Amino acid sequence: MSAAPVRDVDPAGLLSCRILSLYERLRAQRDLAPSPLVNALFADLVNACISADAGEVQSVLSDSRIDGVRSHLIRLCAQGESLLEDAWARRALAAADPGAEIAAFPYLDNYEQLARLELHALAAAGHQSETARRLCFVGGGPLPLSAMLLCRTLGVHVTVVDRDREAVEVSRRLVHRLVPAERISVVLADAASPSDMARAVAECDVVVVAALVGTTRAQKRAALRAIGTSVERGTHVVIRSADGLRSLLYPAVDISDVHNAGLVPELLLHPLGDVVNSVLVARRR
Repeated sequence: MSAAPVRDVDPAGLLSCRILSLYERLRAQRDLAPSPLVNALFADLVNACISADAGEVQSVLSDSRIDGVRSHLIRLCAQGESLLEDAWARRALAAADPGAEIAAFPYLDNYEQLARLELHALAAAGHQSETARRLCFVGGGPLPLSAMLLCRTLGVHVTVVDRDREAVEVSRRLVHRLVPAERISVVLADAASPSDMARAVAECDVVVVAALVGTTRAQKRAALRAIGTSVERGTHVVIRSADGLRSLLYPAVDISDVHNAGLVPELLLHPLGDVVNSVLVARRR
């Protein structure tokens, strides 16, 4: 009696199924605010996307089932990240020592790694940190950790922009408690509005665009166009993007949209470790 044939295992198919299962479980949650279950689901999703074998990536991305849920999955991730940052910002505001509370933020190391990556990318693109004047961080949310890290490292004034009124209010209160007076200002503005951006980026020689400024290509294109037409010539614009399966977590930036915004791409870095976001450095024509 012969043994039953061993069926080939399709790693890419298994990975697609894993991602789809996590998507369905996240979609089924009544609330994506931080909880042991929600945290575990997002952590598993991130791990699946950053640890995939290079040979599996294209097969997963070309899977029609993945393509069908991709845009909604990005929106779920955006919602979860916003709720996570809001919860930790309010937790820090309620604490006697908000700095110690922020130090316990579970993803602080990732934020620090990304900020270092962006600073090195800027240097490689010719930006001289010692001559920096002002920086604008677009899409700061309620917990402007990246903006605070860049402010501390560059030693320049930072303007944080967000279009959500409640996020701006929470961010202002947190900055007031954590940052020396007048080092960071938080303003209510729409990244897709040329007039709002013209005011926000005035005299800035670096503008950083957060990954979730626009979760669709049309929204991203509108924001880049407003920023590109507002910054001074020679200004460096750092745009957070995503590559490979990481583009299931954050929207990828299309290079043609950067060109159409009046910006010249100069450098693109795709991390291979725990940092999820790619870093694209462009400059105003």
